[in-house]
Amino acid sequence: LLEQLQGASPRPHPAPCSFAHWSGPLMEWPLSRLASLAWRHSSATIASQRSRVVVSAGSIAPCSAVSLLPTTPGVVARQQLRCFSSTPVGGSGSETHGGDDIYRVGRLVCDFSVTTNALGPVPAALAAVKELMVDTEMSWITPRGGDVEAILEEVEESPSEQLATAPAVEHYPSRTDSNLEDLTAAFLAGPAGAEAAKQRLIFGNGASELIDLLGRMAPEGPYCISPHVQVQYREYQRACKNAGRKMTSEPKEASVLCLVNPNNPTGDFLERADMEAWIEKNAAPGSWVIVDESMLFWAGPDWYDRGVSDSFIKSMAKRHIQVFLVQSWTKIFSCTGLRIGTVLCPTVEKREMLQAMQVPWSVSVFARGYLKAALQDTDYLLRTWKATPRWRTHMVSRIQRLHPQWDIYGKPWLSWIWIDTKDPEVADSVYQAALDCGCPVRHAKSGYGLPTFIRLAVRRPYDFSVLYQALLKREATKHSTTISFGTYADVHPSVVEGVRLVHIDDLLPHEQVLTDRASKLQDYVKDLPKKILPAIIIDSRYQVVIDGHHRLELFRQAGMTIVPAVSVNYEHEDILVNPPDDERKGISKESVIGSAVKGNLLSPKSTQHMVRSRGGALLPIIVLAPQIAELHR
Repeated sequence: LLEQLQGASPRPHPAPCSFAHWSGPLMEWPLSRLASLAWRHSSATIASQRSRVVVSAGSIAPCSAVSLLPTTPGVVARQQLRCFSSTPVGGSGSETHGGDDIYRVGRLVCDFSVTTNALGPVPAALAAVKELMVDTEMSWITPRGGDVEAILEEVEESPSEQLATAPAVEHYPSRTDSNLEDLTAAFLAGPAGAEAAKQRLIFGNGASELIDLLGRMAPEGPYCISPHVQVQYREYQRACKNAGRKMTSEPKEASVLCLVNPNNPTGDFLERADMEAWIEKNAAPGSWVIVDESMLFWAGPDWYDRGVSDSFIKSMAKRHIQVFLVQSWTKIFSCTGLRIGTVLCPTVEKREMLQAMQVPWSVSVFARGYLKAALQDTDYLLRTWKATPRWRTHMVSRIQRLHPQWDIYGKPWLSWIWIDTKDPEVADSVYQAALDCGCPVRHAKSGYGLPTFIRLAVRRPYDFSVLYQALLKREATKHSTTISFGTYADVHPSVVEGVRLVHIDDLLPHEQVLTDRASKLQDYVKDLPKKILPAIIIDSRYQVVIDGHHRLELFRQAGMTIVPAVSVNYEHEDILVNPPDDERKGISKESVIGSAVKGNLLSPKSTQHMVRSRGGALLPIIVLAPQIAELHR
């Protein structure tokens, strides 16, 4: 694309091609995602170019809003994998997991299928892992000393061979890691209970290894999952089934009770008193109760007071009911590639019993180093507790606005959103749209057997904007037709950040509209033989309407919910609030943004935004707006 924009001969695009094009008289130009490359390139002059626009009942949308890649043969091969199979990826003895779908996209933008921390890996922990590789050396002889004659003989026989030393890689880790045990126990039980908790902790290669171990080592008999949730994390069923256990729906008949709290994927959560009361009422003497609290860490600084208490575990042990608490560290600290989990056993004896049947060295030195550093980074958790609810609210509000008929579940502090679309075909379509834009989501049809449900991980608004564009495009293109628009602006490329789809309720006006002007505009459009209007221009950061308040009102009255907008860098020096010699003084960019964000709208026509062309001329900012044709109700 850059070569073409710089003047190189356009190359024919691969066929078939799944994305929109700029169409000139003799050639077709590929349009990048959100048109940002075409707008930003330093030599690009967007003049008289035409692009396809989708127009449907209630929406106007550029076809290219979320296009990422042409459909090359490699992508076609990957797309052929986009199907649901009754057999999990790992084989008939394993379960389908979020994360598998990242290998089904042509280009991964952001993974919404796994419920890891949206902040990403812990920076301090990554630094600790890197430090493990510092003591590494490459040489042509072994740098450990030895017999000189033997070294010379070695060089003569294989002078070109390189030898390496990397202690963290080539040596077995120690059987125990006292520092890791201390840090983990203090995190889970606090300073007062750390020493006792340390004696009951067992570490594993992710929680999955420990779940499998518990399923094999628990007393013989059937198992039962939580009866008060629609579906739960399936690893417990897999482990018990592989251990030869049968499932029962009656908790008092089970020798193993498997509870996930907070429950993934449904988002159900029982507070401490409710969970302990349920266990006390339903667990039979001699049974094991496994409570997975891996997602409880998101609950906030008081998470420790909301999980099963240590005093309750001890009281149940006296009644011969053994309560085990499972923690997966790969979700909260976003390190699923490293694999580390723990179980806090009810007694030291139960810990020793599990360890006796566990494979040695199941936790790598890298996973250990990562977790030790992550547990000490208190700022990371504070940022998690602050950002996750805010980002989740951001996602939920937009999803509900776009699809008010969908049901959304889960506590506001959880790291995912559980959605019932009410329609299997809709869920399939959303799943495919997410794959197409490089943002895979978890489809509950696979693994959970719920074809109308999908699960979305909470992600940063910046990442969600890509998926949201895909959802907007999917909604906009239903029962659509294709027509064209064009624009004639020659401004600095950094002024315009792209053309994208927006939901009109996401936009913030900064000034009031004149009712009679809006009515006249509507009458004017009705009389046009071919209905053409400029697109709305918005600030890229806050989605404040810079130009097009009356057009926005017209779109709203026409029943449109999704429209294309030109997103501009409002802070750019080439954008002016009013002409230099205008009588309207005292209105700054800050006051425009502030009035919109606070809802204190300026009077109608308080601003007349201008943009400076690359030739130095001041033009009304509306010149940046593509002409949207064929407005239909």
